[in-house]
Amino acid sequence: MNPIRVLYDNLEARAGRPALFDGDVALTHGVLIALVEAAAGDLAARGIGPGDRVGLCARNSWRHVVAYLAILRANAVWMPLNPRNGSWLNSDFQARANPGLTLIDTASVEAAGVSPRPLPLEAWLDGVSAAPPPPIRDDPDAPFALKFTGGSTGVPKGVVQSQASGAAALRSMSAFYGFTAEDVNLAVAPLTHGSSHYILPVLAAGGAHVLLAEPDRAAILSELKTRVTTVFMPPTLIALLMGEAEFRPDDLPRLRNLTYSAAPMSPDRIAQAIHRFGPVVSTLYGQTEAPMTIAGLSPKDMSDPDQRASVGRLFPDTPVRLLTADGDLIERGEGEIVVGGDLTRTRYLDAPELTAASRHDGWLKTGDIGRIGDDGLLHLIGRSKDLIITGGYNVYPGEVEAALNLHPSVREACAFAEPDDVWGERLEAAVSVAPDADAAAITAFVREQIGPVRTPKRLHLLNALPRNPVGKVVRDDVRALCRQTQSRPLETAR
Repeated sequence: MNPIRVLYDNLEARAGRPALFDGDVALTHGVLIALVEAAAGDLAARGIGPGDRVGLCARNSWRHVVAYLAILRANAVWMPLNPRNGSWLNSDFQARANPGLTLIDTASVEAAGVSPRPLPLEAWLDGVSAAPPPPIRDDPDAPFALKFTGGSTGVPKGVVQSQASGAAALRSMSAFYGFTAEDVNLAVAPLTHGSSHYILPVLAAGGAHVLLAEPDRAAILSELKTRVTTVFMPPTLIALLMGEAEFRPDDLPRLRNLTYSAAPMSPDRIAQAIHRFGPVVSTLYGQTEAPMTIAGLSPKDMSDPDQRASVGRLFPDTPVRLLTADGDLIERGEGEIVVGGDLTRTRYLDAPELTAASRHDGWLKTGDIGRIGDDGLLHLIGRSKDLIITGGYNVYPGEVEAALNLHPSVREACAFAEPDDVWGERLEAAVSVAPDADAAAITAFVREQIGPVRTPKRLHLLNALPRNPVGKVVRDDVRALCRQTQSRPLETAR
């Protein structure tokens, strides 16, 4: 089943119910679907058909949601482009994917980079043609989304998700949350990332979304204190809310799910969040190649302190095994987490050899090392790749080092992570530079090249980077040196 079909479930009963809130704009389900149908028809009239890629670079808004749904309704392939990536990365992604169109809101024109066929989002939705939308195409293997992620080499990879994968994630999300028509989801995390997975299941149940373009803490708390029942946030934002605002569970009468994902939270931080928000904290574990729903820990499970160090219980529709160093697949013990089922019906863009290398006897190799005990809980105990997860975003050292090395004052660079109570992992980098190098100028240069997410929070200026006996720079050695030396660090704000 094409996941977009759930948008029409029980439509007559919910047509008049609110669907989207965005500032002064409020759309009912009926109005939303009419807009989606018209926009999908317009895309088809512009030559967008099944399998064609459509980029979408925009902040959270009602227009963003309409465009996302219209792309799916037109049987096209949704290609999200995060404005926070920076123009260089978004240009590269579009050059590799060659989208038939890229929809860009006014605030993201510069961040979108170079687009082969740009189309202003606001003007487009204000002037869509009257063409009817095409019939919905059901094909489990048809591409549904193209999302770019990173690799341990620092070279981003495009992950093509199928209709089957999208439908599997949708089913698991609906089962995990049990959404009803009374639910109101706060979309504050970027819709270009995990937050998008909430759009269809909430709407299918007759619920609504509140859209926030920026993670303004006052606005978030105002919504949590009034109508919001569900919110998905990275641990970073949860920590900032707890550190900067006064509230208690009684102030959040409708909240029943505060979900974090994309980065870990320590058991102590989880306990603090439960104390402040109430028994509503939950978590999900997934990855772009197996989106969002490999495992999850519900608020009820999270109430048990012994379970908080895990990422939860496996979803029933998604088989999981552990691949040992000997090549055995086991259900209990330790090994690399491998995943099966429809959720993993994904592939890498234009890279069949990478797709093949990511599989073991048909199982997707996640690159994460895990442990499953007799209680069935999945624990993450390490990563087999040099992935840094900071503030809920995946950052790979190679991307950061490549940008640093473009600066004329930088001779050599090495990026690494340090534990951080707010960011989960704090991105830092050491650079070999001349004595008169300007750290602020280097940092500003990197921010312009690859965006604020991938800009180091701390830059260590060194005369030279340490090397091992064979002349290789070792990341752990660089990290250790930066911890023990006076290296003129510069704190930077994201």
